[in-house]
Amino acid sequence: MENELAQAYSEVYEILKYIPMSYLNKIPKEVLNIFKTKRDKNYKVQINPKLPLEDQKLHRKTLLLLSVLNLDYWCKPEEREEILNIYWKNEKENEDYMVVNEQNNLIPNSSNTGLMLYKQENIIEKIWTKIKTLFRRGKIGANNEANRL
Repeated sequence: MENELAQAYSEVYEILKYIPMSYLNKIPKEVLNIFKTKRDKNYKVQINPKLPLEDQKLHRKTLLLLSVLNLDYWCKPEEREEILNIYWKNEKENEDYMVVNEQNNLIPNSSNTGLMLYKQENIIEKIWTKIKTLFRRGKIGANNEANRL
């Protein structure tokens, strides 16, 4: 699990190389440094700037980290409120299936022994749309420096 997080940091770090500088500057240097120092330097990230993000093979944790970056640094206040409402709604819908253990990790509720279909959260789709828009505005890969971080 620790390795997967380090790989997600690597993927986010690589993706950040392709975003417009105006968005990169909104992220505090301390946060950028976390991605840089805690990433798995041996993990070969395969990002194709010509493909949309949803077509990339990214870790789920990478998507969550990008969601947090979007929520905390890139979205407008009215968008933030809407996203938080969707998070709250999704959390309420899924609270019977997940519990928090002693280490504050979400785990499946062991009292529910039946199989459950995973419901794709519509918040992910909204965040992808927002991030895709951000990437289109910056014309990813077109004149962006590769080593800005």
